[in-house]
Amino acid sequence: MTDLKDLVDGSVVGSGQDFIVVQKGKKRLLVEFTSFKIQELKSHGTPYGSEV
Repeated sequence: MTDLKDLVDGSVVGSGQDFIVVQKGKKRLLVEFTSFKIQELKSHGTPYGSEV
């Protein structure tokens, strides 16, 4: 198991309907999910204080 911080600065090298593959250095990490939500933030600052 790995942490989300391990994906930072990685590159998405593959994707499907319910997964993405992230490459960081020599490692390739498969991220699978059953549901997700993507929202564009109105502020370019930190996402914690941004308006949706």
